[in-house]
Amino acid sequence: MHTPPIAPASSPAFFSAVLRRRKAALLLLLAALVLSGCAKPPVPVRAAEPTPEELRNEADPSSLGLTPEAEHLYYYLLFSDALNSNNQDLIAFALQGLLKLEPSLPMYQDSASVLLAKGDARSAKKAAEEGLKHFPDDSMLTLLLAGAENGMGNSAEAVSLLETRLKKHPKDNDAIQELIRIYIKMGEREKASALLARLPARTASPASSLFRAKALASTGKLEEARTLLRSLVAKNPVYAEAWIDLGIMAERSGRPDEAVDAYKKAANLAPDNTELWFRAVSLQLDQGKPEDAMRTLSLAPPAPALLMQAALRFADAGHYSQAEQLLETARANGAGADEVALHLSIVRYAATKDPAKSAEPLKDIGPSSPLFVAAIQRKAQLLMQAGDMDEARKQVKAAREAKPDATDLWTLEAAVLTGAGKAGEAETLLRKGLAEYPGDEEILYALGGLLEEQGRRKEAMETMESIIAANPRNANALNYVGYTLADENRELPRALDLISRALEEKPDADYITDSLAWVQFRLGRYKEAWTSIQRCIALGGDDPSIWEHYAEIALSLDKKGEAITGYTNALRYSPKNSAELQKKLDALK
Repeated sequence: MHTPPIAPASSPAFFSAVLRRRKAALLLLLAALVLSGCAKPPVPVRAAEPTPEELRNEADPSSLGLTPEAEHLYYYLLFSDALNSNNQDLIAFALQGLLKLEPSLPMYQDSASVLLAKGDARSAKKAAEEGLKHFPDDSMLTLLLAGAENGMGNSAEAVSLLETRLKKHPKDNDAIQELIRIYIKMGEREKASALLARLPARTASPASSLFRAKALASTGKLEEARTLLRSLVAKNPVYAEAWIDLGIMAERSGRPDEAVDAYKKAANLAPDNTELWFRAVSLQLDQGKPEDAMRTLSLAPPAPALLMQAALRFADAGHYSQAEQLLETARANGAGADEVALHLSIVRYAATKDPAKSAEPLKDIGPSSPLFVAAIQRKAQLLMQAGDMDEARKQVKAAREAKPDATDLWTLEAAVLTGAGKAGEAETLLRKGLAEYPGDEEILYALGGLLEEQGRRKEAMETMESIIAANPRNANALNYVGYTLADENRELPRALDLISRALEEKPDADYITDSLAWVQFRLGRYKEAWTSIQRCIALGGDDPSIWEHYAEIALSLDKKGEAITGYTNALRYSPKNSAELQKKLDALK
């Protein structure tokens, strides 16, 4: 596990704002109910920021004496506000209220579906399990429960649910498809292929044909998948998703020109999907065709975000003049000057490796800019790369004093001090920040990381636990505590729970997926651990500890070749532990 960048955590303050908006919207309704003797006046909302438990109590309408009809409307409006604000706690609370009033099959299905779609696998599991108690043979609830288990990292439980379902209902194609997906994720190719043969090929819809092609590709039958997709797009030339998959499979088969053509066709069908244009451009740059890549971009909508992303890709490929040209085009099409300046700084450094020239575009980004903190972070990074720690600290300190409420700058200054070998000063600064901003999660997380680096793990754990106590959804703190427990091989069930909760918040975070793999390994769930660590690598994880975990998990499954790959990559990225890693690698060879 490597420490992630510190990111701001959501505050519960907006929960009260939601309640205030919702209560304002209900005021006339509730006033009418009061006049008719059906309700009490609403309780005023407190101004102070409440705890999650206080928020749930505040949202509870039981004290209002509503009729069942009014209470149903109350929870429905609460649910609508929760969706608009994307507040998972409030969504789950509102759905619980609706289920209490209407425990019907559609309500259980809808509740579990919404919760799962919002990434709250734990609440989705609870809703699906409760629904299955009332409707034990329902296919959708079974699928939703399996999806929730899978989302929490419990692939074995999901498989068991679906296999049990198929013993009773062997022709449940939805269950077959979901089980195939999970088998593929777990690396069980043979089982996935066997199930794939059970899906009816006749009268296949475009969607089912696309699924079959995906499954074929995932089980190693790439040419069969490409043939099926070519037939599918020939019959359905406006099926953008099929073109996308054809592009992906052509790319995996080493056919870049075919992939570029497929991505372009898909992009023309879905012009707002700028990622398709970017993939086509990236492939052309990989082939050493910058002129073709520029022509491809000329066909795409002149979206500033795409142009700036492409500029960095051109710079990465060594085509610096085109990169700067694209940034100018982005500016002409509405990109903010400060955003362009930040990108230009990156391009200039790639071209010159000169920190001073790279910092030049940032000089006009002042404290009033929304990108001021990002610019200071960039300047500090450049100064540190140049070895000028004193100037980096000076500039960050001046910025922090200009914007003391920007807690990123407190943690950045602490990082500069730590890099300069002044960990004691860094700790003093962070504790001063906490005195001014009590309970700030960014500063607390930075303090925990600093204590960890100093070998004060007990204090670090206490700090991270305090973050979780205040905010049970802080993914980075959940991951830190869960991984530490797994690494120390203790309290493994709690470690799995914490890491699973972290993944619910950040499902595509490679470092959290690595933590999941490691706790599964510690629990002896080697196949699941192998699936998780492979996904971690696919997500871009290349930290030395990740590759070492990859090797250890591979060895548990007697995959000697994969273990050699893991240790080799760990050795490449980790000169600190080179002797120990080399010893392990030599023993395998």
